[in-house]
Amino acid sequence: MNIGITGGAGFIGAALATRLRTSGHTVSIIDAFTDYYASDLKRERAAELTRLGVNICEADVHVGLDAWCSSGQFDALFHLAALPGVPGSLREPHRYIKEDIDMTVTVLEAAKQHQIQQVLFASSSSVYGEQTGPLNEQQATGQVVSPYAAAKYSAETFCNAYQNLYGLQVTIFRFFTVYGPSGRPDMVLYRFIEQALRGQELVVFGDPVRDFTYIDDITRGMEQALQARAIGTYNLGANRPESVRAIARSLSERYGVPVTFTEQREGDVSMTWSNTEAARQAFGYTPSVTLNEGLERMITWHLGRM
Repeated sequence: MNIGITGGAGFIGAALATRLRTSGHTVSIIDAFTDYYASDLKRERAAELTRLGVNICEADVHVGLDAWCSSGQFDALFHLAALPGVPGSLREPHRYIKEDIDMTVTVLEAAKQHQIQQVLFASSSSVYGEQTGPLNEQQATGQVVSPYAAAKYSAETFCNAYQNLYGLQVTIFRFFTVYGPSGRPDMVLYRFIEQALRGQELVVFGDPVRDFTYIDDITRGMEQALQARAIGTYNLGANRPESVRAIARSLSERYGVPVTFTEQREGDVSMTWSNTEAARQAFGYTPSVTLNEGLERMITWHLGRM
């Protein structure tokens, strides 16, 4: 298949592009290399993708998507380009409307115009808001607690509208706290490991519980959904909630660094926990990498960069 990926130099996008290219697909990415975090990681990922034979277009999706789609003739389009993160959305909610809602509509319009058979959209577990227990897809009701979550939930509704109006085949993935080597520097496990290895204090906001999901499980699930042409909304998680405080304590003991517990940040939820039964039934998704395994792989990667 000929596959396009928006945001393909990002953490999940690059890992997905690598998996799909290794599987024999023709893969093209578009990425604006924005400054949400230092672009050196994205440049490194892009260089590796180029080595693998992935076609790279450096452009803003808002203005460059139509030309990119015209040149690609894609069978499927993964839309991963977005502005992530809860704290930033509290400071700049209008920017999240542009980058997470408007951009999604731009992608859907392009898919319609260029007759792309399948659109696969990256959403977030944040759409569930403040709920506890294993969450199935029907439990997202719009009662979100951050502008970021509101933007992702709104983008999902546009995906559904374009499917109902124009017959686009749309797959929505709700990711649960994705982690792994070459991850996003603002994510908690990346931050903890960097700080611990440098002998710095670890800071935990509140008492969060997260369903940490290793990157290989996420990209495997995405590829399975593509192959199965699975249409609908699916959780991709680990089905195993973990205490962030317990992880911090473990790293604190291992590396002899202090850990401080402070108040929960505004907009954060206390728990994420996925029920992935729908994904298992639809395309055989089963997470396999434990948190301990994933952390050790991350630590090895971080050590190799120091």
